[in-house]
Amino acid sequence: MRRIAAILAAAGALALLAGAAAAQTSGNRQFEATYAVHARGVQAGEFSYRFSQTGQSYQVSASRRLTGLARTLMGDRQDYTYSARGAVAANGALQTTTYTHTGGRRGRVVNAAFSADDVVTTAEPAMGMGNPPATAAQRRGVVDQITAIASLITASGDPCARTIRVYMDGRSRFDFVLTPNGRVNVNTAAYRGEALRCRVEFRPIAGFSDPQETEVLTFLFAPTPSGMYAPVRIEMPTDDVGVARLEARRLVVNGQALR
Repeated sequence: MRRIAAILAAAGALALLAGAAAAQTSGNRQFEATYAVHARGVQAGEFSYRFSQTGQSYQVSASRRLTGLARTLMGDRQDYTYSARGAVAANGALQTTTYTHTGGRRGRVVNAAFSADDVVTTAEPAMGMGNPPATAAQRRGVVDQITAIASLITASGDPCARTIRVYMDGRSRFDFVLTPNGRVNVNTAAYRGEALRCRVEFRPIAGFSDPQETEVLTFLFAPTPSGMYAPVRIEMPTDDVGVARLEARRLVVNGQALR
């Protein structure tokens, strides 16, 4: 969470939020986005995301890669691809059934099977499950990080007033607690206009390889013609490079690009 690589992973869990319209529980809708990761004034990585819903089912995919000097120093050791599938419940909630990611220094493939009461993870090569690992109770009622993106795209209500229970990469358990923090005007490559500002508290729970601390992040969300909100910018602290920023370069809702 504190290094650039972990920032990119967190981006997978937080790329998008949505809210103002009533929850839509069926039908077809899509969202695509690309983000640049900046640290100390230079671009260090890219993150892309795609969500689609058809009727009562959904699928989502994402990828992240280092760029520039970060790639020169680390190569492709922090490049990952992600995918997940699931069902849309009658109340609009998304329910993950399968999650997969591939990448990293060892090219590890992680698969996680989600049910209502638990998550079962397998990995090749094998991986540790953190210290301490998440318990069965802590895994209950969670979503993977890219389904968390999709569930927030399709949520109703204020995007800055909610808690998200995330089980990232089939191992790491944390909460994001969002609260409203005013409105600001922004002018970026992907969006120009008024955006909502959210204060976001990262609360680590279990399953991390390295010690974690509670952190405070800032999200800016833009309204879209569909009634959803899309993140324009995410700012978060790091150990090594101060405040890192993820900024949208392109946001597309149901085939229509924002600006």
